[in-house]
Amino acid sequence: MKKIWDLVIIGAGPAGMSAAIEASRLGLSALVLERQAQPGGQIFRGAGASSLQKVESLGPDYAKGRKLIGEFQASGAEFMPEATVWHILPGKVYVSHAGQSVEIQTKEVLIATGGMERPVPVPGWTLPGVTGAGAADVLLKSASLLPAGPVVLCGNGPLILQTALHLKHWQVPVAGVVLTGSPANTLLAARHAIGALARPAYLARGIAMGLRTAFGARCYPAAKINSIENSGTGLTLNFTSLGRKRSLNGNAVMLHEGVVSETRITRLARLRHIWCEKQRYWHAEADIWGQSNLEGMNVAGDCAGVRGADGAMALGRLAALNIARKLGHLTVMQRNRQGKSHLRVLSRVNAMQPFMDTVFKPSPQALLPADDAMVCRCEELTAGELRKYIMAGCYSPDSLKAQARPGMGACQGRMCAAGVSEMIAHCHGIPLEKLPPYHAQPPLFPLNIGELADIDMAPDAF
Repeated sequence: MKKIWDLVIIGAGPAGMSAAIEASRLGLSALVLERQAQPGGQIFRGAGASSLQKVESLGPDYAKGRKLIGEFQASGAEFMPEATVWHILPGKVYVSHAGQSVEIQTKEVLIATGGMERPVPVPGWTLPGVTGAGAADVLLKSASLLPAGPVVLCGNGPLILQTALHLKHWQVPVAGVVLTGSPANTLLAARHAIGALARPAYLARGIAMGLRTAFGARCYPAAKINSIENSGTGLTLNFTSLGRKRSLNGNAVMLHEGVVSETRITRLARLRHIWCEKQRYWHAEADIWGQSNLEGMNVAGDCAGVRGADGAMALGRLAALNIARKLGHLTVMQRNRQGKSHLRVLSRVNAMQPFMDTVFKPSPQALLPADDAMVCRCEELTAGELRKYIMAGCYSPDSLKAQARPGMGACQGRMCAAGVSEMIAHCHGIPLEKLPPYHAQPPLFPLNIGELADIDMAPDAF
């Protein structure tokens, strides 16, 4: 392996693969690190290895992934699968691979770790059979696994609609679709309709998905989830819809409240983050060329704000062009000229995003955990237990972490950060944007002592 790379890319999703293709074309030595065994990320998971029939059945957006993966594999960029990045410093990336940890030196780093399904703690969400809709989508794409029906779908966001259609296509019974978003959001989004028309085909597919879901399954609007219970023969979802208490029974319950940025590595790198008010999440700050507030650290894709696959691919290309400019492979004029087509794509995506963010705006009551909901899975802490500490004088996620230990488990707050912030904001009347997320500490993922002992690290690495 090379001693010093021009570019190390963390993540082989749409943004990471696109950046690697562009960087290799421009003559940069690029190494792509990916925790999974295959490239594709969450959106294009398994697209390179799936049959053509399966790819086509999952829709045109997924089919784009097959072509992108092929281009990436032919690009000449080095690919290291099953590689876990557990620490990052300017010019250095620490990776666990094949049971060993290595320090990789690079001139530039591009973080392209994408997004994640927003965890929404509700009573009973830890029961067997309760999954995220995104997790079920990943199992379908990567392993052709389908849940045993009937399935209860619950939440808000386009992925709920897509999952409902996938289940129908594969003949899995759907007991009902419980929608937690406000119907008024569609009316409020009308003021952004002109921007939505910047992507007419995408808009048309979304409307078609909504109509097919509405006419293909029982839908319950304006819902609030009360609990999920084990009924003995399956699961029961208890909820309120339009003021009426209801229950649905199924063998599986799938929850989803939108996609948010994956920020563990960007927080570990000490990058500056921005609060997205409409969708209620933090994301790394970067300009359209992927430059963060730290020199040598670049960000592209959904970890810099959720925009979907098309936006991620455009941002990956633009980041690679700018890195090539920084390393002397392009002039500013050449970078701008070669980036024009990608900037046009990004402009259309950005024009539509306010419409999407408004239609699928999460309901604050859906994100605020009930007292008996397990918020921190790692430390097994309920919302009721955490509220006692909050009311006793914890005014930030890190102060609550020090007192009660949420966020100190193996996931470093991945599952509990949003719920903790919502509770602190609600209890003390603090705006959410005033509550910075947890600080991430190395190692970001669990390592054995042997790996740490074998690696030669600088004294200030921790």
